[in-house]
Amino acid sequence: MSERVRWTWSRVRGPLLALSLFTASAVAAACTENLEGGAACPSLCPEQSEQFRDTIIEAVALDTSLGGFPVLALGSNLVLANRPDTLVTRAVIRFDQLITAFSPNGGALVDSITTVDSVFLKVPLDTTGRRGASPIAVQVYDVDTTANDSTTSVVRSLFRADRLIGQVTVTPNTTGDTLRIPLSRTAMQAKIAAKGRLRVGLRLSGPGQLRLRAFTQGIGSSTLQYDAATDTLYRPITVTAGTTISGAPFEVNLAYSVYAITDVGSLPPGPNTLVVGGYPAYRSYLRFNVPLRITDSSTIVRADLLLTQRPSRFTNAADTVSVFPLVPTTTADVTDLGRVLDLAAEGTLTGLDTTRFVPRDSGQKALNVLGLARTWRSLPTNVPRALALRIGLEGSQPAELRFFSRTAPAALRPKLRISYLPKSEFVLP
Repeated sequence: MSERVRWTWSRVRGPLLALSLFTASAVAAACTENLEGGAACPSLCPEQSEQFRDTIIEAVALDTSLGGFPVLALGSNLVLANRPDTLVTRAVIRFDQLITAFSPNGGALVDSITTVDSVFLKVPLDTTGRRGASPIAVQVYDVDTTANDSTTSVVRSLFRADRLIGQVTVTPNTTGDTLRIPLSRTAMQAKIAAKGRLRVGLRLSGPGQLRLRAFTQGIGSSTLQYDAATDTLYRPITVTAGTTISGAPFEVNLAYSVYAITDVGSLPPGPNTLVVGGYPAYRSYLRFNVPLRITDSSTIVRADLLLTQRPSRFTNAADTVSVFPLVPTTTADVTDLGRVLDLAAEGTLTGLDTTRFVPRDSGQKALNVLGLARTWRSLPTNVPRALALRIGLEGSQPAELRFFSRTAPAALRPKLRISYLPKSEFVLP
């Protein structure tokens, strides 16, 4: 080795040794000193890394319940019920375009219908919604009028004896999947002769409940069937439900083709209470204010919404019902909460699952909202951190769930239970 090389090594050996000793002492100091607020120690000394933290916070800044769901025409079923202590409803089905001509015996000629035979109203049922072990009559009334029959008080006044045009006796618990109700031939012939329309109202004569399909097209739709009496081939003429309201848009006509009228329904939520479900159905909305150190500077590994349930005595209180989460996506500029709920996305899009409840139960219940909580970090600042809840079979499941709201005593209020890992970054001490 040359003298120049030996000289160079002798010059640098000392500083290198000093530097290595300084580094070792710095590491030792970092691992023994309690550096609150520093992130160096967890990175340098894994045995002292950040620990998972659990917290329960009153993070609900706003909560409320809104009724009137589903919006007319958006429900696939409706309830026909006569349970005077809790729920009484009626149904209206409109057939505004009656067929008044036919081709006799399948020929090429077209003739007007003057007499009819075998007039039936066929109403599909959802058999899971049946209640009642005693025979009752399903009564059908002519509820057509020149008055404003989009007003419920007007329609209610038309359910009277002189307008009864058909009925059938059934035992709700043993009904099949379709009601076939015979209607008055005389009434039908008069409607056809006048080139008019048929609007019928249905109600139950005694205690019971049926769930009607509310489609206006396809297999699940209600139909009116009749034969032209002079047609020897006996091919039933079928008319599907539909209405035409002058000047109304398509969605309004659709809404009033098949709809329900509620005479007795759910009570309002009342003080300190949130309601999910009922009839007409309520949805509940909750807006959260969670510290940024949790949502933006931590890894959330568990998040539950804790609700304290109040027992409900409304219909079907012993049934097990599902609650579906909804995720509001509108900005804070949308202040109409009804509109916010209309535009909310299904919770399954963020990994939220349904939760099952029994309405008559009570006590604290937990809803897993981890998928939602993990999205809060990436939400724009003008989108509120919120959650909404709706019941399964909304509008045709009369059960309701009641929970304490944020105005209840502290121990009963909604809360968030969150487990998280604080953010840790490597920096030199």
